[in-house]
Amino acid sequence: MKTVQETLREMDKEELMRQFFYEHPSKLDNFDDDLTIAQAKERANKVIGKYIERLETMEAKPNDRQMIFYMYEYLGSYKLNQYRGLSTVADLQEKGVEAPNYGIEYTSQEEVMGYWVADTEMTQYYLNDLMVEIIWDASFFGVKQEKLPEAIKELEEADKEIDEGLEESFNSYEEFEDFLYGDEP
Repeated sequence: MKTVQETLREMDKEELMRQFFYEHPSKLDNFDDDLTIAQAKERANKVIGKYIERLETMEAKPNDRQMIFYMYEYLGSYKLNQYRGLSTVADLQEKGVEAPNYGIEYTSQEEVMGYWVADTEMTQYYLNDLMVEIIWDASFFGVKQEKLPEAIKELEEADKEIDEGLEESFNSYEEFEDFLYGDEP
């Protein structure tokens, strides 16, 4: 089994970037008004290219929790849809399809690069899709995760507020609703 970083190093970067921008197109609103479309496209390609290069060369953390990415199919309303899964190996072995599925938005990129990629046939078939979603999710707080420390602090503060708010008790759903929404319709 390979890590995300090892897998990324072996991939065709041009194909990966093409698929990345197909799945997550750049919006012209995100660029200066004085840039042409070609310049904006060139700048976006440069940023994502450097981001991928950074992910390939950073020192990955050991996968102590034994996290593994995999692809699975889920029957939607009229077709099979493919989804990315992330679980611990132990949870998959113990719970199978009921294993919890984790997100990586608040996880350091160094840690994500050390996670494993499953060798399953489906995962390998949809490897480009999987890697596009991993690099997208890992950049949730910036390509260098420059906003991650602030986001983690806000999350911890919100968690503390929730814990403190649990001391509230309500006699009815209406009281709870009033607490949440106040005078809002």
